[in-house]
Amino acid sequence: MFRLTPDPIAIEPFDSESAGGFVSFEGKVRNHAYGRNVVRLEYEAFSEMAVAEGDKLIAEAAKLHGLTKVQIVHRIGILEVGETAVVIQVAAPHRREAFAGCEWIIDQLKWRVPIWKREHFGDGTSEWVGIGDEKQVSQSNDAFTRQIRLPFIGEQGQQKLRDARVLLVGVGGLGSAALPYLVASGIGSLGIVDGDLVEVTNLHRQILYAANEVGRGKAERAAAFARRINPHVQVQTFPERIDSHNAERILADYDWIVDGTDSLETKFLLNALCKRLGKALVTASIHQMEGQILTVIPDGPCLQCLFPEIPQDGCVGTCSNDGILGVVAGSMGIYQATEVLKGILGIDGLLSHSMLLVDLRTGNSNRLTREMRENCKGCEGIVAELTPFVIQSLADAESRFGRFDIVDIRELDETPLLAVAHLRQPRSELGDLSNIELEGPTVFICATGRRSFQLVDQLRRAGKFDAYSLARGVEGV
Repeated sequence: MFRLTPDPIAIEPFDSESAGGFVSFEGKVRNHAYGRNVVRLEYEAFSEMAVAEGDKLIAEAAKLHGLTKVQIVHRIGILEVGETAVVIQVAAPHRREAFAGCEWIIDQLKWRVPIWKREHFGDGTSEWVGIGDEKQVSQSNDAFTRQIRLPFIGEQGQQKLRDARVLLVGVGGLGSAALPYLVASGIGSLGIVDGDLVEVTNLHRQILYAANEVGRGKAERAAAFARRINPHVQVQTFPERIDSHNAERILADYDWIVDGTDSLETKFLLNALCKRLGKALVTASIHQMEGQILTVIPDGPCLQCLFPEIPQDGCVGTCSNDGILGVVAGSMGIYQATEVLKGILGIDGLLSHSMLLVDLRTGNSNRLTREMRENCKGCEGIVAELTPFVIQSLADAESRFGRFDIVDIRELDETPLLAVAHLRQPRSELGDLSNIELEGPTVFICATGRRSFQLVDQLRRAGKFDAYSLARGVEGV
């Protein structure tokens, strides 16, 4: 429940039988702001809209963090120093969800609910916070003094950054490095897409997150980090995985898209949609100590011009499978931020017609020239289909084929052992796989899906079209 009141807030008992964790936040009027003496505050609200947006915020918090009960009470009118301005109470099954939910609401409340604050100062003056506040604008400009001095930026360039709308798709290793520099440069609006939670194994390369944030939503923690760097940035979060169903909706309001994913399917989806919608896309990939980056602009060559045949997810190594040195992800993420800033400011050298390959082990880098390819489906904005001989799961194979064989092509010492129906002869009896005879639809399985993908591609080139590869290997069983 969200409630506005002109009366002093009396904190009421708060209980929920299904909850084990309870957190309350109480915000009070303090006697100073930006070094000035504050004597009172004044709050005004568009009441009907504020209550509607407040209730919507509560519903989102409950769904996102598994809260069982939420209550927010906010004062309106004149408040003296020491009076309570807002009380937030949340209940959840466990303390972690309760803390996370309360903090999320605190962050969101300030930016989303139409309640305006006026500060009354000891010198007799008063100012609405965030509305025509020249002092805050001046402070904001002060933060960018060093880059405004650059001859190719200046006040005009800084305004371009302030007007820019940038979307980060993924705030893992790449996005974690790109976000701080984009926000610190003065980007005005930032969107963050990520449906994952912070994991311990992320921390060595995903520098936005702290150890005590494990289990928290990446999108919201990244947004909180961005606001700490620049309180003026407008941040919108999308705590979901981007796919063909939601991508166009999410991309619509942004001009520059930063691809920080490790999914080939997602990269080609973003490529086609950015072409269709006239957006600029900066996409990067990393592997162990190497990285590559390119930029797709509306009138330039696209990702599919370079790679007409779209690889299947799993055909190349990921950080979780092959490992990654954290600084590699950070370096390529900073390259991405640099590309976005160059594009917004009109600085020469954008990777719009080339791809940069970087080897951090040797310090070498190379540029490959890219050209537009005739009849490219990506340039036409058509989302490409994945390779048809890849099966996403054994259940899909069952539904598609009914009867089929499974061939495990892993080495004898690789685990775990497979205990599934349709399994053909043991691995030790397989012989030369390139000459294997197929007795009908046959699904090949390896550890990650890469070896089986390459084998099936080879078999199909030899005319054996009943060969299929299982995506993600034994992880997909």
